[in-house]
Amino acid sequence: MLGGRESGCIGKTAVKRTRTSRQTPRSRIQNCLGLLAVLLLVGCVKTEEPFTPEQQGVYDAMQAWSRGCEQRDTDALWNALSPDAQTYYRTELTGPRGVRATVALEKAALGPDSMISPEVRRQKEAFLKTLPENPENMTPKDYHAWRLEAELTAENIANQSRLFARDNIETIEIEGERATVILKHGETKRYSWFRHNGDWKFDVTPSMLRALEAARKRASGQ
Repeated sequence: MLGGRESGCIGKTAVKRTRTSRQTPRSRIQNCLGLLAVLLLVGCVKTEEPFTPEQQGVYDAMQAWSRGCEQRDTDALWNALSPDAQTYYRTELTGPRGVRATVALEKAALGPDSMISPEVRRQKEAFLKTLPENPENMTPKDYHAWRLEAELTAENIANQSRLFARDNIETIEIEGERATVILKHGETKRYSWFRHNGDWKFDVTPSMLRALEAARKRASGQ
């Protein structure tokens, strides 16, 4: 209680007891154990180690990518891609089985002389709606921007910023001109970056690289 008789004990009597009290061996052990627990707790607090200059360069590129997403700056995002990543989108657009060839084939199947059933026609029309209308007039950069239109939602942009945030980075491993960013949380936890002309660029994933290599082999007849 405050202001009552019990509060009057906080005076000379309490001071006198404090001066005359002595620690027993058990109380000294308990105090030592308590102090040890505090020290161990402090030692377990993990602090983020500072980045090396190279790691900082990768991190800066990650933040530039997030800003590009926030601003929906498709030009900046295209320029932030590695040469291999740009080639991947170029092949996806212009390759033998790419978007241009697919759209042309599907449109031909819907021509006035087509003998397809109404059900198949509806399926092909629905499929064409998932592709750009005139890919023959698109550059790879245009096609990449078209791909991003559906992906750059407010929710995805917010998730992207959280994904590349400093506190979500486990480590950045650098080997020569390549870097691998390992994240603590996220559906995909490993992201690749490639240093091109001194700047870190967002690289394609291993699965994309395999698809790109397969496309190169098909084009060369291997």
